[in-house]
Amino acid sequence: MDWVPLLVSGLFALAWLLVLYQARTEDWTMGRTAGWVVFLGGATIGVFYDNFLSGESSLLPWIEPIAAVIMFVGIGIAWMRTPSEDDQPAEQG
Repeated sequence: MDWVPLLVSGLFALAWLLVLYQARTEDWTMGRTAGWVVFLGGATIGVFYDNFLSGESSLLPWIEPIAAVIMFVGIGIAWMRTPSEDDQPAEQG
């Protein structure tokens, strides 16, 4: 195995682990966690899925646009479901 795919695979594994770790330690909302998981899923599909398809697959030209749409959906989920500071009640002091 060449070192470049190994490096890319390691970086994606690190990204997945970091998202799961941050979600757990910072107590992310379910929407934010789901958004990041969908985003990373789209990125992973875009990078790795063409390696698993045969050269004759009709889906091959559509992998990158499909992955980009999945990534945008993930960003939308994370952004739409993350409460802003204005929405949180003020602390009573």
